[in-house]
Amino acid sequence: MMTPRENLFLLVSGGTPEWIPFTMDIGGSEGFTSAVQRRFEKETGGTDPAEYFDYDLRLASIARSFGGGDPRQRHPDAPPDTRYDEWGIGHWAGGAEDTGEHMYPPFASFSRPGEVEKYPEPSLDPTGVPGKVHSFHDRGYPVIGYAGSIYEWSWWLRGMEQFMVDLLESPALAGAIIAKVAGFTARLALETARAGIDVLAFYDDAGSQWGMQISPAVWRALIKPAWKSVLDGVRARYPNAAFFLHSCGNITDIVPDIAELGFHILHPIQPECMDAAGVKGRWGGRIVACATLGAQRTLSRASPEEVRLETTRLMDTIGADRRCIVCPSNRLQPETPWENVLAFSSTARSHRFGRRSRGCRLFTG
Repeated sequence: MMTPRENLFLLVSGGTPEWIPFTMDIGGSEGFTSAVQRRFEKETGGTDPAEYFDYDLRLASIARSFGGGDPRQRHPDAPPDTRYDEWGIGHWAGGAEDTGEHMYPPFASFSRPGEVEKYPEPSLDPTGVPGKVHSFHDRGYPVIGYAGSIYEWSWWLRGMEQFMVDLLESPALAGAIIAKVAGFTARLALETARAGIDVLAFYDDAGSQWGMQISPAVWRALIKPAWKSVLDGVRARYPNAAFFLHSCGNITDIVPDIAELGFHILHPIQPECMDAAGVKGRWGGRIVACATLGAQRTLSRASPEEVRLETTRLMDTIGADRRCIVCPSNRLQPETPWENVLAFSSTARSHRFGRRSRGCRLFTG
């Protein structure tokens, strides 16, 4: 009987896995928002969904922190409860939990590439990660970890509207931002692979629900080469590393480019705006498609029976050849009924292709 790690390696190397891997995480990020996590703990008495539901992939990521002192000093107008990420970008949710937020981009006032180049990069701390990875490997699990972004981080740093203007009117400034972000992502990706993490999870939302946020031509000219540089650098030193890309929205136009770059797994193929069966039919031989249940509509709003039916439909179509991963399209929103979480998990894992028989526990509520 294969281990989950052997099963995943077979999948990303182009073979047919023994079973369809299942997780409720989103790449290298936890899939339960705070409200859903609290409900999980109340209902189960547990603290770790991956252990309770026996996900096929486990999480470990390099710690990241802002490398330029106190980021609050760069945003004097931000509310006191603003959260700052590794780039010093301010995120404020207005008192709401696990929902939309106002952002404070530190590059908003920049006008010259030199300002971008002087800005401090995030600091990395891999302490404890190799040991955690080794522990998961000893138990037979593959490990997936957060490894960065390019387009998404670029507009987070500059502000979306201004970055889109820069792409057309200030290409030198936009290019400096992309180069800055890609340079750090390359460093983070290498450190992630060095820690022994099997699957490097990249995040780069390039779509809206109506199409690409920027034209495919601009994406191919400026973003695609940056991704090629990052992935080539990792492959040169860690040829067995696998690459996962999360990109929300309708990105159908660039799916062949993503496959050409050498990403092994594409997530989410967003069910609200993309034809998952069409993507699987056209490019499934080149990239592993995630069979994702919609967090925006199905998991959060449907009945448990509708969740079971949609999960079965996905696994009968996208997963008919077992060459997929079944998971949510995004983090489970706070309003997601607990009964839907159970319906999704039990259906996915009891499907005829879904799980190995040894040690399989079914959670039906």
